[in-house]
Amino acid sequence: MTRFLRALRWALFTILIVSVGLVVTAWFVNFRQTDQELADEFRDQLVQPAIQRYTVNDRTLSATPRTIRFMETPARPGKPVVLFVHGAPSSLSFFNAFFKDTTLLNRAQLVAVDRPGYGYSDFGRVETSIVRQAKLLQPLIDRYKSVSYLMIVGSSYGGSVAARLAMNNPERVDHVVFVSSALGPGLERTYPISHWIDTPLLRWGVPPLLRLANDEKLAHRRALEAILPDWSKIRANITMLHGQRDELVYPTNVSFAQKQLTNARVKQFLLPENRHDIVFNKREYMTQILIDILTKRELNQPVMALQTAYNTNAGIQNTPSPSQR
Repeated sequence: MTRFLRALRWALFTILIVSVGLVVTAWFVNFRQTDQELADEFRDQLVQPAIQRYTVNDRTLSATPRTIRFMETPARPGKPVVLFVHGAPSSLSFFNAFFKDTTLLNRAQLVAVDRPGYGYSDFGRVETSIVRQAKLLQPLIDRYKSVSYLMIVGSSYGGSVAARLAMNNPERVDHVVFVSSALGPGLERTYPISHWIDTPLLRWGVPPLLRLANDEKLAHRRALEAILPDWSKIRANITMLHGQRDELVYPTNVSFAQKQLTNARVKQFLLPENRHDIVFNKREYMTQILIDILTKRELNQPVMALQTAYNTNAGIQNTPSPSQR
């Protein structure tokens, strides 16, 4: 019994030290790059994106003006626009690797945005309403209203915002790619610590970036319920990528969206070996899917779903790469 109590004390002490270390680290790591850091990041690239900002002065959304930062590659006349919307905690830098992919750059103009409160879009000023976040990003949709084809790629929480943008712009948004996206109310994990750090006693010590993400997390169910009646407004084609081992945003989000998207064509890519890590661990695969969508759009052919092969002996579901089609 004494040995068990000693081991338990050491375990709790280790957890405490690790937790404190993570919080201290988070005060210095904010997952964002300044304009200059982004310029340095792409200095040696053939295609160099430009950093832009706009201001929204709408008192129905905020008592004070909101600034939104975004990054875009040079306009390509006649080419589609692909808009990336990140999750939490994150920033537009989350998609830097896509902005270095020459094959993708040859197909479209790329745009990535710091969601309200993240990156350099008024860092620290949280907005927990998906409806209001979409309104704050609407100027981006308006900016590209004359392009031939607009695709929105939403990752995790960014998928929620992408869905709302598609609901608000059924005639402008042509395709939405949901990547590990949280779409159904309650279909995601909320850890007990999220409620603990929301208490007045602990909240003051939480780094701004984690506090932002936690505020969104705790309000996410209510925010998703607010857009629930409008899923039928989406007319865009839909592609869904989700890891079947995702324990943060459950794979059931895919079946939820499939039922809600009554006026959209939906294709699913379920990756049996992946968790909530597709953008990082399957970036090339994801890029190829984006290119396939753009290529078939140019050829005026429907985007075909990947054929899924089953290893019935091992009970493992294997999804081939797009290049194997």
